[in-house]
Amino acid sequence: MLRKHSPGAKVVSGKMNGAIYGRTGSSVSKQRRRRLVMSFEMVRLDRASSEPLHQQLYRQIREELESGSFDSSASRVPSSRVLAATLGISRPTVNHAFSKLLAEGYLQVRKRSGIFVADHLPATFLKAVRSATIARTEHSPRVARRVTRMTDFRSGRQLDVGIGGPPSVTFVAGLPAVDEFPIAVWERLREQVLAKKGAHLLRYASSRGDIELRKAIAAYLCDFRGANCHPEQIVVVSGMQQAMLACALALINEGEVAWIEDPVFLQARNVLAFVGAKIIPRPIDREGLVIGKCSRQNSPRLILVTPSHQFPLGVTMSLRRRKALIDFAESRDGYILEDDYDSEFRFDGPPLPCLQGLDNTGRVIYTGTMSKILYPSLRLGFMVAPPQLVDTLVKVRAVMDQHSPAIDQATLARFITEGFFLSHVKRIRELYAQRRVFFIEQFQKWLGDYFDLEVTPAGLHFIAWLRRGEDFPLFMRAREQTGIWPRPLSFFCIKAQLDPAFVFGFAAWSQAQIEQSLAKLASAVKQVKQRGAGNGSSFQTHPFSPATSSYWPSTS
Repeated sequence: MLRKHSPGAKVVSGKMNGAIYGRTGSSVSKQRRRRLVMSFEMVRLDRASSEPLHQQLYRQIREELESGSFDSSASRVPSSRVLAATLGISRPTVNHAFSKLLAEGYLQVRKRSGIFVADHLPATFLKAVRSATIARTEHSPRVARRVTRMTDFRSGRQLDVGIGGPPSVTFVAGLPAVDEFPIAVWERLREQVLAKKGAHLLRYASSRGDIELRKAIAAYLCDFRGANCHPEQIVVVSGMQQAMLACALALINEGEVAWIEDPVFLQARNVLAFVGAKIIPRPIDREGLVIGKCSRQNSPRLILVTPSHQFPLGVTMSLRRRKALIDFAESRDGYILEDDYDSEFRFDGPPLPCLQGLDNTGRVIYTGTMSKILYPSLRLGFMVAPPQLVDTLVKVRAVMDQHSPAIDQATLARFITEGFFLSHVKRIRELYAQRRVFFIEQFQKWLGDYFDLEVTPAGLHFIAWLRRGEDFPLFMRAREQTGIWPRPLSFFCIKAQLDPAFVFGFAAWSQAQIEQSLAKLASAVKQVKQRGAGNGSSFQTHPFSPATSSYWPSTS
């Protein structure tokens, strides 16, 4: 194809989509192989130039390879016949350019496979190009204040890993057993909804969420969480994080007050910092978030709480405190965001009713997620909004990403309505109960000499309180050595001054993994300490009891 490049010059450009990526009658395997071929779409050959065409082609291909910008999975070079036809030049011209690239080590021939980018490109060129790139980008960029306000200090490769950490035994809290998810059932339901609804699911969907999913969620919440809601109050979102952000954006102007529990889930704090809220951390006592005294000027527009199972301390908010919090929010024209992140996993007695079910004033926004129950990468959650806020939250949600994936929403609706959801919750709760008991036993065996374990009636994590504060650096170093990363409790604190402790998750790993990893951590601590430790005979577990627990700060 010819294009004008400059007056009097004709430029030949390559448009490779048709030649390399287009559909033909060939087999699927051949189509897959074609997707691995480099396209060289940016090649521009100037026939009016004094530089020969083969030299132009050689130079431009070499520059693209030197840039390192190509996808390593697409390392096969198009054949001389295809590239010549696409560029409108002769095959000898292409072969001449290829021969120079082969001679200089940029390309390599694989027998009966074709020509590929060399596994190791000439280092001198790559080094020079990368050095120039670094020099151009080494200055610090100017970013918005909302970014610098966040307490996320990850960078580079650290951002390649999800918030749960690498796929190994880390004891990071809140990770579910994804290997126990019924994938075969899910895929069968997915095929069924696609067969039934077809192309309808490929179009833009409602920002409110799939109506069948909203009906299913509303029925489940009313039956099993004691909520008081109907489908029109449900807004489907892409997980708890988006629910928090949508509420904060809808209700808080920059500089307005928001209350948050202290200690707290770090991403909740980041959400409020991102929107420019004036964050007021509130302490936790044996009944939950402490309301205390508050001037009218510092009245919160939004209060973030985890009443069913406070994260990370594990407190269940008392009925008295729940009613007082709702009354306070109404008196100050504020709203409560109830994060009900793991209420299904209560091991002593039935799940407690949610805060929203007690609200007769329209002040509670209930939020939930499928990340802990099903699997985190599903990225589906929901809000139950007071009627007067539904349209506002839908508009804010639409600005973010329009809607959650329609196919996943339709599949989840079927998963719930056909009974698979409740069946999975029951089965996985039994599994977690077994792992919970086993974790306590193994913790006593391997680390009981160092910690007292706080055992609460619910949740997928424990708090292990260090008996001796001087052991804290030992465990921090042992974490570095082993890659087993129970987080220190101080990681979640804003102003709270609590005794040294670590937060251990347990749900995501098998009994064998739990035993091996606790033993590995204990061995590393001994090596760091360079002396023997006790056998854990004096280990204690502390059922959460306001009368006996000495770890809670005074709020009187």
